[in-house]
Amino acid sequence: MATKNLGTIVLDPGHGGTTKVGGSSPNNAVSISGVKEKALALDFCTILKGELATQAASAGESVTVVMTRTSDVNVGITARAAFAAKNKAKLFLSLHFNGSVTPSARGPETFFRAKSNGNVNLAADMAFAKKVHQGLLDGIKAVDPTVKDRGVKPDTATGPGSLGTLNDAALGNTAGGKCSAAYIEAEFITNPTVEKVLISGPGAVANQRKVMASVAKAMLEHIRTL
Repeated sequence: MATKNLGTIVLDPGHGGTTKVGGSSPNNAVSISGVKEKALALDFCTILKGELATQAASAGESVTVVMTRTSDVNVGITARAAFAAKNKAKLFLSLHFNGSVTPSARGPETFFRAKSNGNVNLAADMAFAKKVHQGLLDGIKAVDPTVKDRGVKPDTATGPGSLGTLNDAALGNTAGGKCSAAYIEAEFITNPTVEKVLISGPGAVANQRKVMASVAKAMLEHIRTL
């Protein structure tokens, strides 16, 4: 029996490099132990890419996964989204981590492009954002039941403007859409519990894989409906 190909997914590890490129800053958050957001984003996306391929294969399927960067380089915001158009992706996921001066701040949050920011693919983007967020939340809960849920939100909740990687024109979307896109802030890496569970604790590497396995499961379930 021929392997069913589910299509293409583009993963976008946030930030990278040492200088600002096309609106993309080299790094924002830094963990308690000094690990930079850009490094964690790349590590988690690399794990997620492997999980997507492995889980698809175990179901007799295949999926093409493309990353906007695979090393410590920066890529402009529009160029990141354009990877989706170039590769005719069905799903685009930008992965970042939060930071705060308040150590107790924590919890994953997921964003979709607001209608007021010109989203032509609103219903599909919201459905994808909710699905991937639930996978992320379930994964973190499995390794740390104390996690707080910051929910799914339009990108207007981030302040003035919009999240450029969710721009429909850059993603190659027209009315009705082609590629569903979401942007996740996986956790607050300035939180002591997150530091221990997901970054530097003895079980951190295994926990990273558990969390990304849950995200991969959600993404594959979603792409099968498209």
